[in-house]
Amino acid sequence: MKLPEAIIEIGKEARNEANDALEGKLDVQEIVKIRLDTAEFYVEQARETLKASHVLASEMLFKAIVEGIKALADYFGIRKELRELPMYLEDILGEWIGNAWEIGKRLHYDGYIFEFLQQDDVQEYLKYVKEFVNNCKIAVLY
Repeated sequence: MKLPEAIIEIGKEARNEANDALEGKLDVQEIVKIRLDTAEFYVEQARETLKASHVLASEMLFKAIVEGIKALADYFGIRKELRELPMYLEDILGEWIGNAWEIGKRLHYDGYIFEFLQQDDVQEYLKYVKEFVNNCKIAVLY
């Protein structure tokens, strides 16, 4: 199925997550690439948003980690719930996956929901998440 056909199919389905809705309509490599592109988009948006709202930037960084983890899961053919994926991926790729997931949860809860993190904290996490996304790209390219 071509990308335009997949988009039309997605429009017929009432799903919230466009990337998840692509599953089964595109080949795995295309889905992985879309997820990694989306992760990079979130990192860039977080960088641009950081000065205006470190709270929103925290959530964007969390979403970048989620997309990176989902991309790796798609690449390795792991079909589990999001909360279970880091454990399986860590067995394959190492502890950097689990570390990223812990940081992602901290960004989501402490940074976005409870607003405990400061701008400087989120700035440091931005560097880590950018490195995580780059590592995800390396993992699927080699």
